[in-house]
Amino acid sequence: MYETLKIVWSIVSICLVVLILLHSPKSDGLGGFSGQAQLFSSTKSAETALNRVTWFLTAAFLGLTVMLSGGWLTKPSVTAPIPAQVAPATQTAPNAQPIPLNLPATTPASPEKTE
Repeated sequence: MYETLKIVWSIVSICLVVLILLHSPKSDGLGGFSGQAQLFSSTKSAETALNRVTWFLTAAFLGLTVMLSGGWLTKPSVTAPIPAQVAPATQTAPNAQPIPLNLPATTPASPEKTE
């Protein structure tokens, strides 16, 4: 069911993009300068129907987005059992010696004055 809804969601999104691109512009924009603003004129009833279908697809897209992102329809995934913790090794490595902490501090050499 989850995969089917993802396919429907994809189809709705593509249809929504196409419908938005089919809308006539509300203003002439740059087309008003060349006189081609009325090239693709539409009737009032066609524009109303286009608006209604666009709003319906917008609501469907948002509803499907919430359903798919909410994770309500996914199958519960099988998780691996937690592995048993291993106790740390108590033996030290062979021939291991402690690091001496009384190392002499190194200071940068002072530059010698040359005259």
